Amino acid sequence: MPNLKILCVEQFSDIGGGQRSLLDLLPEFQQRGWMATVALPDEGPLCAAVTALGCETEMLRSGSYSSMKKPPSEALRYAKDLPRLARAVDEVVRNRRIDLLYVNGPRFLPAASWVACRRRIPLLFHCHSRLLQRSAIVLAGVSLRLSRARAIACCAFAAEPLRRYASQGRIPVVYNGVGGVTPCAARPSGKIRRIGVVGRIEPEKGQKEFILSARRLVKTIPDCQFIVAGAPMFSGGEYYSQVVSLAQGLPVQFLGWQSNLGKLFSGLDLLVVPSASHEATTRIIPEAYSAGLPVVAFPSGGIPEILKHNRTGFLAANNTPEALADCIENAIASAPDVLSSISRTAQMEWQRRYTLGKYRRRGCRFIAETAGQSV
Repeated sequence: MPNLKILCVEQFSDIGGGQRSLLDLLPEFQQRGWMATVALPDEGPLCAAVTALGCETEMLRSGSYSSMKKPPSEALRYAKDLPRLARAVDEVVRNRRIDLLYVNGPRFLPAASWVACRRRIPLLFHCHSRLLQRSAIVLAGVSLRLSRARAIACCAFAAEPLRRYASQGRIPVVYNGVGGVTPCAARPSGKIRRIGVVGRIEPEKGQKEFILSARRLVKTIPDCQFIVAGAPMFSGGEYYSQVVSLAQGLPVQFLGWQSNLGKLFSGLDLLVVPSASHEATTRIIPEAYSAGLPVVAFPSGGIPEILKHNRTGFLAANNTPEALADCIENAIASAPDVLSSISRTAQMEWQRRYTLGKYRRRGCRFIAETAGQSV
């Protein structure tokens, strides 16, 4: 069934991992003859990126909310805003004669669920992160159940809280896929000395833990250089200022946001992913796999689903700066042939499981099945 009309409902205007996953799907929609409209809370970088891909947008004019646990005042404001959001989504669905709702985050799921029930159209929820608050889990779960929606998740860890609400407890996992990253220049073989963390600078991404581990490492490996690439995105600059202050006196470079991963990876010998315990999975790990860049990570959330210790990378014993420093030291002390073997295995794992093509085909297969199409 070509000409399938999809309304993609997105909860953020900035571009994080979940939004990049949506942007990755839109070209595949177009190739299949599907017509996608993206409903956004407001104008912003994501709106510009969607428009650049040739897709139309609608503004829902939603207020901003905390990305993690919400205080009671925000929960009350959200509850008051839900009926208006539902009407806004319903208007877009009616005017554009939408056939399917694809909800890319939990914030608009209750409103979209009401519309799906009212208009009797299918809904697919893409779960990119693990819901933490009990109220959010129940609200999302009841929305899924009432609208008889299907759900997919970026990892089993993210899916687990919602399984009791899903049909037969099934929420298929569709791991994020990424395009291959080719370093702009070959990294010199030999010692690991340039160690970096890459991503938006937020507490859940662990830049503080990275700096604290660097403070320990410079005592034993004084010629190491540490790189922080990224910028604040879904919150203010308070945490960023704390990280910068903590790095005073250390050999740490702050590079800001880097769009050219090939160039960035060329300047690193080791990627560190010190994500908080509730991290689902992170795109930067398969991106590093594709480039042959070794990875050290915390054993957080869904990360052990995609990173196997001493096989495709290195997992710290726990989520502390001390354990992270120990794990980085072990990676540094690894023989060159061991590091090469781990990098090759990781690269093969990316080719087998985490390419952009595999992600697009799997995601679109579930969308087609939800719409009742033959695949």
